[in-house]
Amino acid sequence: MGPLTWMAYGYLMFNGRRKMLLMKRPPLPHFTNEFPPVTILIPAKDEGERIRGCLQSALAQDYPNFRVIAINDRSADATGAIMDEMAAADGRLSVLHVQENTLQPGWTGKNNALFQGQKLAEGKWLLFVDSDVVLEPDALSGAMSVVINKRFDLLSLLPRLESHSTWESLLVPLAASAASTMYLVPLCNANYMRNTAFANGQFLLISRDAYEKMGTHEVVKDRYCEDVAIAMLLKRMGMRPRVSWGREWASVRMYSSLENIFKGWSRIYYSAKVGSPWAMIAAVKFILFCCFSFFPAFLWGLWMLTQPANLLKWYWLGGAVLHFGLMVYFIGILYAWCGNPRRNGWAWPVSLAMLLAILFRALKMCITKKVEWRGTTYGHTMAANLKGGGQAG
Repeated sequence: MGPLTWMAYGYLMFNGRRKMLLMKRPPLPHFTNEFPPVTILIPAKDEGERIRGCLQSALAQDYPNFRVIAINDRSADATGAIMDEMAAADGRLSVLHVQENTLQPGWTGKNNALFQGQKLAEGKWLLFVDSDVVLEPDALSGAMSVVINKRFDLLSLLPRLESHSTWESLLVPLAASAASTMYLVPLCNANYMRNTAFANGQFLLISRDAYEKMGTHEVVKDRYCEDVAIAMLLKRMGMRPRVSWGREWASVRMYSSLENIFKGWSRIYYSAKVGSPWAMIAAVKFILFCCFSFFPAFLWGLWMLTQPANLLKWYWLGGAVLHFGLMVYFIGILYAWCGNPRRNGWAWPVSLAMLLAILFRALKMCITKKVEWRGTTYGHTMAANLKGGGQAG
C-alpha cells in the first residue's frame, strides 16, 4: 500500500500544482487603460509586532488605484496606535477601531471586523489580507490582471510559508499540505466540481458585486474558515472562484510557537469541514496505513533475511526501502513548494507523528464544539448549510 499510494499521490501532486499556477510575472497584459478601484482590508487583533510590516507592504503596491482600510479588532496591545500613526503619514490608509464588548453573539471576531470594514470600502474589488502577510509590490497588479483577463469572481493565493524555528519549518508546511489534500484543493479550480471549493483568507481578492450577491460576511459570520465558505458559496451560485500558488507574490509567518501551531491548525481542520470529522479520520488512516506502515514492513523484511532461501526474502525489504525513498522525495518537494528546506522530508517520522497529534486535537473539537483563538472562546455551533444571497439558498 505504501509505495503504490505514494506514487499515485506524487502524480496527483504535480498534476494539481500545474492547474494552480495562475499568477504570472510579468503580469498578463493589462485590461485597457482602466484600473478598477481596489480596497485592501486588513483586520488585526494584538498584532503589534507584525502589523507595521503588513501595512507597509500593502501601501507599497504598484497598482495605481487602491486604498487600504486597517481594522483594529479589540486589540489590547499597540496595534491600534501603530495603525493610527501610519494613517497620519499616508492618506491612502484609513483605520477602523472595533471596540471591546461589541462582538455580537454568533459572530467570530475576524468576520465581524471585516464586515464592519467593508462598509467603508469604495472599491469595485475587495482584497482581504491577514495581518501577518507581507505582499510583494506587484502582488495586487498580478492578481488583478488575472481576474480581469480570466473573468474570475475570486482569486485566492497560497503564500510562501515563513519559518523561523525548527517546529515551524517541520509542521506548518506539512500541515498546510495535508489540508490541501484533505480538502481537494487542486480540484477546486474545476468548474464541474460544484461541491469542491477553497480559498485562503491570507490573500482573498473578490469582486464587490460577487461579494454582495453572496451576502457579505454576514452569511458566514459564524465560520472559523470563512474563506472556504465564501468560495463554496460563489461556486454553488455559478460564479468562478480560483485558488493559485502565490509563493513568489506573498509570504506569511502563520504561527510563532508550537502551542499556536497546534491551536491554529486544529482549528483550521475542524472548521474547514464545519466540524465534520470524516476528512480528518481519512487523514489519520492515510498516515497510519500508508506512512507508518513502513516500519513493520522494514522490520519484517529484515526478519525475512534471516530465513532460509526464499524467493520473497528480498521483496519486503526492497518494498520498504522504496516506500521510504518515495516518502522522503515527495514530502521534501512539498516542503520546497512552501518555501522550506527539502531536507525536512527526512524527518517525516517526527513531523507526521506531530501532525497526528494535531488531527486528534481537531477530532476532539468535533466532539466538544469549542474553539479558542486569539483570546476569544467560541462555543456556538456552525450552521451546516450555507445560505447566501442570489442563487445560493
